[in-house]
Amino acid sequence: MSFGPPPSVYTESTLAAESRRKRRRLLALGATTTALALLFAGIWVMSYDGTGDGRSPAAASRAPDDIRETTERRPTTPEGVIAIQRRAEGIEAGQNIKATGTWATGRTFAKTVGNRITGYRISTNRQAWKLTFPGSVCAATPHTTVDGRTAVAFSSEHTRTDPSGGTMSGPCDRIAMFDIDTGKRLWHVELPEKRLVPARVTMTRGKVVAAWEDGSAAYAMTNGKRLWSHTAGSVCGDSGYSGGKALVRVVKCGNADNRRFRVEGTDPGTGKPLWTYAVAPGVQDVRLISSSPVVIAVAAGDLVITDLISLGDQGEFRATVSVPVQTYVTKCGDGIDVTGPIETCDAVVVDERKLYVATQARDSGTVSAHGQVANEIVAFDLATGKSVGKFDARVGRPMYPVRMSGDRLIAVRESTSAHTPSAAVSIDPRSGKETLLLLYGTVGMLPFEYLDVRYEHGRVFFAATSLAGPVSEDDEGEGLWLADGFETGG
Repeated sequence: MSFGPPPSVYTESTLAAESRRKRRRLLALGATTTALALLFAGIWVMSYDGTGDGRSPAAASRAPDDIRETTERRPTTPEGVIAIQRRAEGIEAGQNIKATGTWATGRTFAKTVGNRITGYRISTNRQAWKLTFPGSVCAATPHTTVDGRTAVAFSSEHTRTDPSGGTMSGPCDRIAMFDIDTGKRLWHVELPEKRLVPARVTMTRGKVVAAWEDGSAAYAMTNGKRLWSHTAGSVCGDSGYSGGKALVRVVKCGNADNRRFRVEGTDPGTGKPLWTYAVAPGVQDVRLISSSPVVIAVAAGDLVITDLISLGDQGEFRATVSVPVQTYVTKCGDGIDVTGPIETCDAVVVDERKLYVATQARDSGTVSAHGQVANEIVAFDLATGKSVGKFDARVGRPMYPVRMSGDRLIAVRESTSAHTPSAAVSIDPRSGKETLLLLYGTVGMLPFEYLDVRYEHGRVFFAATSLAGPVSEDDEGEGLWLADGFETGG
């Protein structure tokens, strides 16, 4: 897939000047943005009372090895300016490069392209460091620790270009942990088995857990020491894990003609199962959305995800939510891929009692049960599977959930008009009231479904997940769009 240019108002020649002036002028909105901000502020009730540095009091006192969960506060002004703007250079005609991995701390944005990870200082947009691996970075966890560390899987063999222009890499056989602010590789280890199937990697408190084709292993965050491992049995093997607050795994049994799955709560210290949920026969694929509370996605008799299932603390079935691809945006992947990512479905957000998923965007003229809206974010009760609320988007500006921030939902609104800004908002699920967080310009950016989206420390970031080189060598002069980030101008 070829990634289009960044918004037309941002060019390489104006980037340096824009960075210097970003505190004094608005991004792509001109003189109308202030009026728009006041208008939106009048429409969207500013009910959020967050304070502090973007972390809750509990988060501020958590151990460095805990998984970070920031609680965002309302900015002083919603008027957005450039925080990061990057292009990927050196992608040749016909090449297809993975861009697996997107992270942000309070001062650094980091992005993977092929076999390298590059860190950029937020606000200045300057490269701070570059971390290079022999072969491609084949998997990355979105989780980060409280003190800004994360993990990736990579190949120890150099990447080659095949005759068709694609990239060829060796086995995904290494795990590394690095510091996002410094780019320092803290440790790396060799996985117990060399498999061509991409490894999967996640993190929970104090542990980095990797899974490959039917096997898995856990490592200490502090030094990479292996804590436990599982090898494939004659019938079943580990397929992947979901980390965060807890650790949950998918176990796959049988072959393609007779595949069965089970989901297991897992003791992070020993790898032993704490409980087991047997997935119904006929399911073709299973993804893990949340480890606490446990929510899984299943492809029930189809090649795409069809249903979301919530489980109790001991793996007991709670409820099913039907999410047909014609109706909902889940970002669970395109079609069946039992060797691909397990911890996925980025467009499904879960809190303690509900899950949130957006409907597909409609034409601006379509009238729904709620009137003329682009789409809705629908809230479903985890205990019953029933719809318990809908949050309407504006006409022509579809809205999608990104993450929870404490007990509030952060969402982004897309705009395809140069005269209307896109926005990040915070929604109170109980009342439906919104807080406007950021206004920014994204004309020319890819649709939400094709982007890594992060909202961290009062900033929103959009990044490519893969890069396709230009069609011909004549078009190689201009780098491909890689990422944009925005922050408050106040």
